[in-house]
Amino acid sequence: MHYLTDTTQIKTLINQFSSCKILWLDTETTEWWTANPKLSLIQILANPKDSTGESAYILDVLNKPDLATYFINQIMVNPQIEKVFHNASFDLRYLGGKLTSNITCTLKIARKITQQVLETSNLKLKTLAIELCNFTNVDADGGASDWGKRPLTQEQLHYAAMDTVYLAAVHHRLLELNSEGENNIFNMPANTNKFTKKTDNSSLSVTQVRVGFECPRLFYLGDKLGGKTLFIPRDTVTGIGKIFHYLADEFIKLALVEPKFQQLFKPEASQLQIETVAQEMQQLFFKLSFHLIWKKLL
Repeated sequence: MHYLTDTTQIKTLINQFSSCKILWLDTETTEWWTANPKLSLIQILANPKDSTGESAYILDVLNKPDLATYFINQIMVNPQIEKVFHNASFDLRYLGGKLTSNITCTLKIARKITQQVLETSNLKLKTLAIELCNFTNVDADGGASDWGKRPLTQEQLHYAAMDTVYLAAVHHRLLELNSEGENNIFNMPANTNKFTKKTDNSSLSVTQVRVGFECPRLFYLGDKLGGKTLFIPRDTVTGIGKIFHYLADEFIKLALVEPKFQQLFKPEASQLQIETVAQEMQQLFFKLSFHLIWKKLL
């Protein structure tokens, strides 16, 4: 990896990357629990064949807002460069927001394909790297280290570099799977209105395909009715279970009293990123209460 701290060297490197067609990017932040988190690192990879992080660049921009602005002006707003992130809405909070262009988010691609089709435990970058791309010895906890402390450790630098490696590999694999899905005869629009030409791009699930083979008429009706192939009597009570309702109640109770939750909503409403806030709330709940509650339920 290449770790840069000198302002002149960082600007020179940014200028070099401004001629690239595609970059795989990530960020590390510090003081995320405050109303004003700080950008600590910008990680860059231009070689998608790198599997070790050797060609990854780590730009140390902590307390250097001018360098972050320079990166935004030279890279992020340039429509000729495709910028690939995982959960891009989080990184864009620090790298230009709505001013940016030509952004690709691998999390959105994964959601489009769906977790069921991918057959992964979840859609986190590290999980996809392990379960889709067969990486081993993946550090899933390094992101929680103190990115505001200097000097950074070799373990932190390795973690930061490998995030871009995982990202490039996951991006490549998702594009392959997405292309396979688009060329599959079963990946047809779920509901097309012949009068408005409006198409719902939801792909068919394994269950729908199985129903299609077993009962063509029911498959046809389900496709036209938005996938509703299961007919349940009106008086039948359905739900997700008492345990999940209990967890939801505990989540709300914690959110009402825990100051860390309140910190997430301090920015103006127009500045809030829904996906990012939701993810951070989930992480807080899991860290503070979920494992304790789950032990009680077992």
